[in-house]
Amino acid sequence: NEMSEMSIEELVKEAVEDIKEQFLNRGTRVSNELRTAAMQTLRGQGSGRVYRVPGTKQTYTASAPGEVPAVRTGAFRASWTPSTITEGQTVISRIDSRLKAGAYLLGDLLENGTPGGRMAPRPHQDKILEKAEEAAVKIYSEPY
Repeated sequence: NEMSEMSIEELVKEAVEDIKEQFLNRGTRVSNELRTAAMQTLRGQGSGRVYRVPGTKQTYTASAPGEVPAVRTGAFRASWTPSTITEGQTVISRIDSRLKAGAYLLGDLLENGTPGGRMAPRPHQDKILEKAEEAAVKIYSEPY
């Protein structure tokens, strides 16, 4: 009955690889928490002006300045994609919306308002982060 022995270097290398895999796994879980937070934050109608939905007789209530964006079609809300990026020893969990309004990213227009101030900001990014923070801290605090 032969026993194989592992060197200290091999054990450390194996442990480091396991931790790297756990980092990536946790980063993916946090990205999904961010997307869930976006879905929870970007829902419902606002308390702003009432508009007719183009091509229909239905109406919707837009967000007021300073409120999170109201849902009209659901396209912006559904456009958030989670991703996890590793850069060296760093894992970055994020969500992105690449939905455009003309030449601009819709999320940037909503977050900051339009150039020239025609539309006031509808800040939502910090609210999404706040909603996901507790779950993210819990995930990254799990023992290795």
